[in-house]
Amino acid sequence: MHSGQICSRNSWYACTGHLAPCAPCHLVAIPTHKRTKPFTSKPQKQAFPQSAHNSRTSLVQASKDMVLQEADQQQAELPTRMNDIPHHRDKRRWFYNEVTQAMLTALSDGQTRMRIRCTIPELNPEMDVYRIGTLLEMVREMAYALAEDGKLVKVCVQQSMGQGVFQGLPLSLSGVRKIMNMMDWGDIGEFVSFGEVGRDQIDKASYYILVAPQNVVGTTILTNLGDMVDEAESQGKAVILMNPVLKDIPSAAGVMGVRGRAERMAFADSFIQAYHFRHLYLSSQMMYPIMGAMRHSYGKPWEVWKREDTGKKEEKYDLVASFPGEPQGKQLNDAFKNRPTQVDPSKPWWANL
Repeated sequence: MHSGQICSRNSWYACTGHLAPCAPCHLVAIPTHKRTKPFTSKPQKQAFPQSAHNSRTSLVQASKDMVLQEADQQQAELPTRMNDIPHHRDKRRWFYNEVTQAMLTALSDGQTRMRIRCTIPELNPEMDVYRIGTLLEMVREMAYALAEDGKLVKVCVQQSMGQGVFQGLPLSLSGVRKIMNMMDWGDIGEFVSFGEVGRDQIDKASYYILVAPQNVVGTTILTNLGDMVDEAESQGKAVILMNPVLKDIPSAAGVMGVRGRAERMAFADSFIQAYHFRHLYLSSQMMYPIMGAMRHSYGKPWEVWKREDTGKKEEKYDLVASFPGEPQGKQLNDAFKNRPTQVDPSKPWWANL
């Protein structure tokens, strides 16, 4: 590998120099001078309005507006053939834009405590095709959007937790901090810092992105996370959880048992769902075939999409139902069977089963 190279399977960068692909690994030689943001095959965005150049604030607002408009244009159809691994970079870009749009919408509405769940195959740690590079690319796109107005962003990965032989990190987070330090953060590098999870991590940054925080055997992340969120909110700063796993993991030491479970669940539920996308399968134990998808963006209804084969190696997704809240088992079954579903939003979800 030459110095300053990046694999084209992860991301492409455009610069004023020459891009030289290297066989057989398809690496791209990147000149060491200043680089621009990731390049995609999508059409070029429209030029900024002339008024946007009058001040930095209007320039940033115009940039964010175009991000939202681009994502709105993509909402007509969902990416297909998501079982093809590795995912095509255009499919990844579709989800990067979706997540970024939902996050910006929630922040503009004054939300400071939010979570994002996107578990396509490359982002699902329960699958053997889980790719941490896709998750970190998504986090980088989120950081780009947040740092465009010059505000500081801190990307946090939880530290080793537990006691004795149980001390360590979840497998899905192993080596993530090292990878983040090696990544090219482009023009926003000076606005991005890295940290852990805890009250002492709150500093000058305005936004905190936590990468897949989760409990481990014998220790809960919720204590450090709760202290960090309280300190951030006291200073008017936002905390964004990316693919958190906050369910209890009972242990022989009695940690995360029945006592205090209601409080832990209430804290986990206090994070608003800024974005949610997951595929639906025949069983929670089966990851094939994909039957459909559930999708939700902040301020919009929960959508249920049904996958249908349209020919040899071709498929499509049809929107079959929308709900004001996250649909549960019976509602999903009725939606897939084209049964009319009446939902009373004033009642708890179990009353609609």
